[in-house]
Amino acid sequence: MALLTTPVRWSLTLLFGAVLAGVVVGLGISQTRLSALAGDTARQPPVVILSVAEAVRAGLDAEQIRVFSERLAERGFLVLDAQAVLAAPAELSLPLGEGGGQ
Repeated sequence: MALLTTPVRWSLTLLFGAVLAGVVVGLGISQTRLSALAGDTARQPPVVILSVAEAVRAGLDAEQIRVFSERLAERGFLVLDAQAVLAAPAELSLPLGEGGGQ
């Protein structure tokens, strides 16, 4: 490999320094955004998907479903009707079988 002249060495050193500085700044910005996102996620209420149709089939009337949903909301849950949800993990759905919502 041919010997590098002093101006070429300085150019390569500056280029390497600029790339390194860009990486460090980029990592710092991404870490800040990730920690902000984690903080937002921690402040989100837990979600429960309640199937009103399933609750009616389980024997609950409209008043019982409303009271049950309000109790969940008082405990910090966001209650969504299953008909309003396009897709969600199965573990978010509240099973209402034998006396499940009472």
